[in-house]
Amino acid sequence: MKLLKAILASGVLASLASCASMNPPEGGPRDLVPPVLLSSNPQDQQLNVSTNSITLEFDEEVQQNNLNKELLITPSVENRYKILPNKNQLTLEFEKPLEENTTYTLNFREGIVDITEKNKAKNLKLAFSTGSFIDSSRVSGTVVNLMKQTPEKGAVVALYRAEDTLSIRKNRPYYLTTTDDAGNFEIENVKEGNYRVYGLVDKNNNMYYDSEEERIAYLPQPLRITPDTEPVKLQTVRIDTKKPILLRRETYSDRFIANYNEGIQSFSVKPLESTADSTVSEIILEGKAAQLFKTPKFEGGKTVLTAVDSAGNIAIDTLQIAFQGKRAQLIKGAQLKVINGKSGKYRPGQPVVVELQTPVKITGEAPLMLMADTTVLTQLTYPNDISLSKANTELRFNLPSVNNRVKQVTLLIDSTAVVPMEGEPLSYPKLNIGISEEKGAGSFRGIVKTEYSSYIVQLLNSNFKVVDQVRNQRNFQFKNLEPGAYTIRVLIDEDNDGEWEKADPAFERAPEKVYVFPKAIDARANWEIEEILEF
Repeated sequence: MKLLKAILASGVLASLASCASMNPPEGGPRDLVPPVLLSSNPQDQQLNVSTNSITLEFDEEVQQNNLNKELLITPSVENRYKILPNKNQLTLEFEKPLEENTTYTLNFREGIVDITEKNKAKNLKLAFSTGSFIDSSRVSGTVVNLMKQTPEKGAVVALYRAEDTLSIRKNRPYYLTTTDDAGNFEIENVKEGNYRVYGLVDKNNNMYYDSEEERIAYLPQPLRITPDTEPVKLQTVRIDTKKPILLRRETYSDRFIANYNEGIQSFSVKPLESTADSTVSEIILEGKAAQLFKTPKFEGGKTVLTAVDSAGNIAIDTLQIAFQGKRAQLIKGAQLKVINGKSGKYRPGQPVVVELQTPVKITGEAPLMLMADTTVLTQLTYPNDISLSKANTELRFNLPSVNNRVKQVTLLIDSTAVVPMEGEPLSYPKLNIGISEEKGAGSFRGIVKTEYSSYIVQLLNSNFKVVDQVRNQRNFQFKNLEPGAYTIRVLIDEDNDGEWEKADPAFERAPEKVYVFPKAIDARANWEIEEILEF
């Protein structure tokens, strides 16, 4: 009897346990299905809507996901709303009624997710009208980076009515959307008319172009938007209107150094008390500074310095230059200047540049010697093998061929043959030059087929930095390329004025065209690639 009661009791307990637990069995499949919209009020494409609230009903419980930022409402409204979630429903409640006779489009993007796995509702859009018809005009297209021709993901595309005085620098757009991962966009249900069109890489997410760190695209003329508007291509640029600022001055017995707040592309000097060709100057420190040297023809005085940055902004400073103090020792005697890529090693035939402490003159025929251990490999002669920079601060030569077993050579500089123009003789250190295991260099040969007569062909490295360039050459060649991936870009001088026109800060003139060769250039040692460029 006791055994029977025990069996009955255990069965009852098991039954109660199974009834109390309604959870799905552990280890089941995850919910990967996004929420589906079942109905809305108002309905999509509904006319004569009169309400200050919008309700969406889904097939499962949902929640908002940063909806205040994700939701794009066009036309833009200055009408605040509350987000009211309620299980399978989500309601937007506006403070004021919507404008009459207006077509509204709500693009929720990634702003609504389910409760369980935060799966995002996909392609959730709603369009309705507070009038008797829905606007059917539309515009689509792509947004790309002008200088790279790569897609701009998540860029804001903004429309402003041409007759309005609103500005993308101060006002929110009338219509807007964002691009997808491929840079594509589409704005539907637009009221037919003329619009100023912009694309904006909005770094601070405020929908305004209020920083020159942001990239912007624009059409110089208003676009007529109709139901049949052709796709447009927007190309973003950085517009720099700030001139370089002279931050710090350094004075030495042999030079004057001007330090700037940004990189400069060109630097010129005009003494007010002597001729301009009496000066020697150069840009240093990756463009952040420029140095002006003392020479027999220029020993200081009132001088105008002109610095130009990559955007063409010009800084002009008039200074009283005095050479005084000790000789500059930015480097000790001499050092190798790195121009040979990431490896730090050189291949035969590749240029080697030696930076010198101060301007020099060469008084001997063979001022440089290359050695491997204790063996003299070669003596380099001037000017046959060696060139001296305009500022007389750099020696350049091409590395001769060496035995395959040699991993390093030593460069010796004859201090009696390379002497400073000012001050005491220099003592030069031994400079070790590593030899790359990849023998030889690559080259790229191109043939240009175009109707344009003025253009610049640029060779870019993997970081889109300019390695080399040529101007107006139908047949060109880039030699001594370190193995790796390169890109060819062409700046087209459409108006044939000798310069490639950048973007206009007033948005009234488009930048001149840029062509990027779609095929990457894979340079290999001892290989020559030849391509035809058509643009």
